[in-house]
Amino acid sequence: MPEDIHRRGFLKSLPIAAAGIAGGGVAQAAAAGASPSDVGAAQGERPFVNPRKIMLAENTRKEFREWIESGRLKAAILPAGSIEQHNEHMSMDVDIVVSTLISQQVALALYPQVVVAPPSPCGFAPYHMARKGTVTLRKETFQAYLLDVLSCLKAHGIRTLLVLNGHGGNGAPMAEVLPEWRKVLGVTVDADSYFTAHPIEFLKQVLTTGQPESHAGEIETSMYMAAFPERLRYFSMKEYDDAKLNYESGFSPDILEFLGRDARSHPKNVLGENARDRHRQEEALLSKIETGEVLINKAVTVFVDRMRKMIAATEAGQPWPPPARKAQL
Repeated sequence: MPEDIHRRGFLKSLPIAAAGIAGGGVAQAAAAGASPSDVGAAQGERPFVNPRKIMLAENTRKEFREWIESGRLKAAILPAGSIEQHNEHMSMDVDIVVSTLISQQVALALYPQVVVAPPSPCGFAPYHMARKGTVTLRKETFQAYLLDVLSCLKAHGIRTLLVLNGHGGNGAPMAEVLPEWRKVLGVTVDADSYFTAHPIEFLKQVLTTGQPESHAGEIETSMYMAAFPERLRYFSMKEYDDAKLNYESGFSPDILEFLGRDARSHPKNVLGENARDRHRQEEALLSKIETGEVLINKAVTVFVDRMRKMIAATEAGQPWPPPARKAQL
C-alpha cells in the first residue's frame, strides 16, 4: 500500500496525471466513468484533461475532425519503440510503453495543441534476436512505416510532427532518413529519442551505477518501478545463473541471418555478450522508484520545451531545426 500511495503521488506530480495506454496495462489516472469533456475536475492549477483524449486512436472521427477544424490542434507525436527482450524481469514492450508515456505527458502538458499518434508496433532490433521473443522489422520497413504515419498526419492538416523514440536501435535508421522526410513532407519534422534528455552529467548525479547500461539496467528498470510496477517480474541472480544463458554461440541458421543484419550483433562481434547481459541484469538490482521519477520528469520537461519551439517555428514560418542547431549537428 505505501508503494501505491507513493506512485499515485508521483503521477500527480507530472504535468498532467498519467493514464492508460491502450493495451498497455498502465495505471488509469481518470476514475471510472470520468467525463470526456475538455475540462474536468480541477487538479492543482491545471484543469483535468482525460488522458485518453490526446491519444488519436481513442478519438472518434467526429471528435478528431472537430479538434482539427477548431484550429487548436497544432502538432502530433509519434512514439517509436521495439518488441525485444529486456532481460528476465521486464516485459518486451518497454521501449514502446515508455516512449508512449512520455509522449502522452508532453501532449497533456500542451493540451489541446498536441495529439499522440498510434505507437509504432515494432522497431529495428536484429541484434537482440538471439534472445527469444524479440520481433524486429527490417530497417527499410521501419523507416517506411514511420513516413507513412507522418504522411497521414500531414494530410489531415497537422504541420508539426515529432517522432519520439524509446529504442536505441531506432536512432540511426531515423537519423538516416530525417533529412529526406523533411523534403518529402514539407512541414516541421523532427525525430529524437527520449533518453537524449538524460546527458551523462545528469545520469552521474541521478544513478547509483557508475557506468550505466541504458538497456534493461538501472535506467529503464527505475522508470518501470515508478510508472509501471505491475509490468516488472521478480528475479534473482541465482535464477539468472542457473538458467545458463548463452548469447555468444550455438545460433540457428535463422537467427544467424538476423544477427548478420547489424554490425553490433554479427556473429563475429558477440564476444563478451554473455558478461554484458549478466551485468545488465545485476545492474537492475540498483533501481529505485525515486530515480525513475526523476528520469521521467526530466524527459517530459525537455520534450515539452522541444514541442513548444517546434510549434512556434511552424506558426512563424521559420525553418526547423533552427540554423544554430544545424551547425551543432
